[in-house]
Amino acid sequence: MKKFWFIILVIASLSFTQTKKVLLLDKNGNPVPLPQDKIILLNFMAYTCGHCMAEIPTIKKILQEKEFKDKVVVIAFAIDGKENNFKDKDFPIYANNPKNQVIFPIMGTPTTYIINSSGKKLAIIYGALTEENLRKYLREAISKNASGRI
Repeated sequence: MKKFWFIILVIASLSFTQTKKVLLLDKNGNPVPLPQDKIILLNFMAYTCGHCMAEIPTIKKILQEKEFKDKVVVIAFAIDGKENNFKDKDFPIYANNPKNQVIFPIMGTPTTYIINSSGKKLAIIYGALTEENLRKYLREAISKNASGRI
């Protein structure tokens, strides 16, 4: 009987030591796939937000630069979206599920989180991104992720 409980205890402890994956959902409750080998720029935006719409070209431009191209992807959530919008493959926009904001609180739009593939927060940016500060935050996030300082 002791052996049985020991095995149960070992199995339970192994399950708690595994990295818990973050689960993001679209408006319909469907899971949003996260890439396993990239830094993720998680952008909470609104179609009715002028700053949000103005920063999309900036984000797309920076993510095409050689330094970030194969290391960072963007996933956007429109808090006022009615359906997912994948017309732009470089800037996929999901209609947001409010449950996402439990893990990633937003104070307003735009709010951007830079996370790794297991959901660890590497940076939080409130307000519109400029080219200069987006590059700075991405460099810091890539460095933190590579060094394990997260």
